[in-house]
Amino acid sequence: MASDRDVAAIAAELYAAPLGDFTAARTARVRAAREDGDRDLAARVGALPKPSAAAWLIDLLAREHAEDLDRLDDLGSRLRAAQEDGDRTRLRELTTERRTLIAELAGIAADRSEQTGRRASASVLEEVHQTLQAALVDHDAAAAMRSGRLVRSLVAEGLDPVDLSAALAVGDRLGPIAPVGRHARTAAAPPDRDEDAERRKAAEARAEETARAAREARRAAEDAAAEAEHAAAEADRQVEEADDLRAQLERLQQRLDAAEAGRRAAQAAAGTARSAAAAASAAAEDAQRDADDAGDALDRLGAS
Repeated sequence: MASDRDVAAIAAELYAAPLGDFTAARTARVRAAREDGDRDLAARVGALPKPSAAAWLIDLLAREHAEDLDRLDDLGSRLRAAQEDGDRTRLRELTTERRTLIAELAGIAADRSEQTGRRASASVLEEVHQTLQAALVDHDAAAAMRSGRLVRSLVAEGLDPVDLSAALAVGDRLGPIAPVGRHARTAAAPPDRDEDAERRKAAEARAEETARAAREARRAAEDAAAEAEHAAAEADRQVEEADDLRAQLERLQQRLDAAEAGRRAAQAAAGTARSAAAAASAAAEDAQRDADDAGDALDRLGAS
């Protein structure tokens, strides 16, 4: 019968492999176990679920960036201490630090995903962000995140403990989670009541921060709506001004058309007048010649 240690070793190997190779690698290990005659091991390895893309990135962080995850745990401790002391100034500072650290870790995950040839989508990175946030407020979630055997993302909801059901590969059968990093010596110990109280206070701090963020978002939305209304009014004013300008342009065009028609009519009248003047001049010349001829004829009659 397969030992838990054997299954754990194979699970560690499979969850460290590239996500796209998981199914083929698992099939190969199942086939090898069957060839060795270990049907129990083959069955247990075959039951190992493929991790989600977000869980695979969290497992990668647990293996390669344990010290960064320790920073997240330290930050959680400081947040709880500030909450206990009622130090609102310190809470605001740590809240800013929390956002920065979670964004940094999510950025590391995104970079590592791209380096492996699998660019993480926005939804996957959001799940990574949620899992890091859950680990910040819940000790058990933090231990699960550091185990390197996470198969789905985690979500912290209000003051309730983070749901870890079906979140770990072979977690229930292999006993306590074995986290990576400097907490590996102590994380297996069950949390005491003080830790429960700290976890609740941290959750309350997170809920308060969420409410504050919601208020800020609401105010931002109201400001954006006011700006949009102002922009719409300005757009209406500009449309009216454009309509007025178009009307003025149409009137000017009509006046221009009328002036152009008058110019053409004047040119035509001038041409007619010039033609009439030329005809009159020619007639006058003809009349003068006739008169001259008549005078000459009269002179000849008088001489005879």
